[in-house]
Amino acid sequence: MTAACIIDLYPGDKQVDWKVYCAAGPPWHGAIFKASQALRYSYLEWLTHQRSLFIAAAGDRYGLDLFDGMYHYLDLGQDGTKQADFFMHNVEASGGEQKGTLPAMVDVERGGQLPTDCTLARVEHVTRGFAERYKALTGREATLYGGELLRSVGVKDRLGCSRSAVALYGPKLQGRGIDTNTTEKFLHATGTDLAHTLLWQYGMADDPSEPPAGYPSSAQVPGAPTRVDVSAVLQSDGVSALRALLS
Repeated sequence: MTAACIIDLYPGDKQVDWKVYCAAGPPWHGAIFKASQALRYSYLEWLTHQRSLFIAAAGDRYGLDLFDGMYHYLDLGQDGTKQADFFMHNVEASGGEQKGTLPAMVDVERGGQLPTDCTLARVEHVTRGFAERYKALTGREATLYGGELLRSVGVKDRLGCSRSAVALYGPKLQGRGIDTNTTEKFLHATGTDLAHTLLWQYGMADDPSEPPAGYPSSAQVPGAPTRVDVSAVLQSDGVSALRALLS
């Protein structure tokens, strides 16, 4: 079994019973919640409610081996700095970054984006703007989440973020549809490397792909009535790697 797994949720997911989830123990060690999208979508009421339930259920383990986090879905047609301000408004209004809160995750995907905005120049400019503003506001460095779009435009680095969360659903973290069959080459094509990849999102709510050997599937999350997104911590020290990210 993997050392640590984290789930991520958005308001369209069904309610997770956080008491059941937190009581389950390893490999379940946290939840990352969608806080905002672009400059127009705020999920504050849902976010505040979910965070409060999760933190209460975590109890004394919060910040030790149970962690929360928040992410922003980036609109590549809008200013990245302003999106970071919008995201942080929602974070602060939901209780702020607390003792068990992981650094922000910036979600860079193609879905819902205009094709004219999905260029290397736009991806780099808008993502760096978000990452730099988040660091200026908090002193922390964001995590870059992405997959197909980052590879297709040919990113060369983590775009101002300190670490990566890579999406690839199924049993192996390696190239699919690109000219590589090794993990390091695949991660390089996503602008990162194994040493800087914190999370591998291998299980998706809408994808019944088989999980890696020994890993729980997206249908096996304690307290969740349906499949939810699942990520594995790739660092060998697992929970310690997450704890080291706390402010």
